Amino acid sequence: MISTQKVIAFVIFSVVVFAAVGLYGQLDDVTLALASIEWWWVLPAMMFLSFLNYIIRYLKWQYYLKRIDVHLTNKDSFSVFLAGFTLTTTPGKIGEAIKGYFIRDINGTPIAKTVPVVVSERVTDLLALVLLAMIGFGIGVNTGDQLLTVVMLGGVVLVAAIVLSQKTFYQKILRRFTSIGPLKRFQESFDDIENTMTQTLGPKPLVLSTAISVPGWFMECLELWLLLSLLSGAILPSLLPTSLVLLLQATFVHATASIIGAVSFLPGGIGTYEITSVALITFLLGIPVARASAATILIRVVTLWFSVIVGFVALGFVTRSTRKRRVATELLGNS
Repeated sequence: MISTQKVIAFVIFSVVVFAAVGLYGQLDDVTLALASIEWWWVLPAMMFLSFLNYIIRYLKWQYYLKRIDVHLTNKDSFSVFLAGFTLTTTPGKIGEAIKGYFIRDINGTPIAKTVPVVVSERVTDLLALVLLAMIGFGIGVNTGDQLLTVVMLGGVVLVAAIVLSQKTFYQKILRRFTSIGPLKRFQESFDDIENTMTQTLGPKPLVLSTAISVPGWFMECLELWLLLSLLSGAILPSLLPTSLVLLLQATFVHATASIIGAVSFLPGGIGTYEITSVALITFLLGIPVARASAATILIRVVTLWFSVIVGFVALGFVTRSTRKRRVATELLGNS
């Protein structure tokens, strides 16, 4: 289900993009900026914040599974949730739908019942990022017209969420499309899809799950704040007004770049995130391009590739557990 060739191709593509960002920022200057980072504690601190993001968003995953009456042990559920990160590099992270296959192997739940949860995750993630971008812009930036683009994208996502939560959409519109042609094969799964989407994107779950997502994604904004603080010469971020303003600016930059990367539908948002991040840090915050390039490369290495590594580790646990269940079932069947 996971193509090694595609992962390798994505790694190569990412290296090319990072190299381009480095060259744009003047490679020697970017290297000096990177060398100024105290890696021994900065990298673990960033990975800790990223993992904290996963834990917070896992709460949303558990909430969704409870809404659709799917029950897993915490160990299995957390492993499946993290294993989905192996396909974070797919367009819009939609490849994380592989979690539905893992759950089917664990307890036989139909794939059509759990795969739509990934759509709900992406919708509420985007809404959370829009909220973060609006807060960061309104307080920390408050100049230019970049917010208009973010608000418009947020409006589109919100409208899509409302449509996807309506039974009328499925019963009067989508059902007609699945009554003829190649989509007819999805008719048997239609009720499961409708139930999951309406249960996870109704008004109450939409608000609650978006609220859970906000602090989760804010952890990554803290990572960029840390990087920009260190690259700007500060020893550490602080509660001083100038540092807090930088936090809000970092929040706007990371949230906006993440949104643009997601809606571009490029694998992992590679290319679009980097361009947006460097441009905003340089032209909006006035930070030299070498430091902007260094911060962008670092934040992407941790927030994107660390999640992929965590995903493959979790995939090992899921695969091993599934194998043990099959062996136990075969032994039970033969006894």
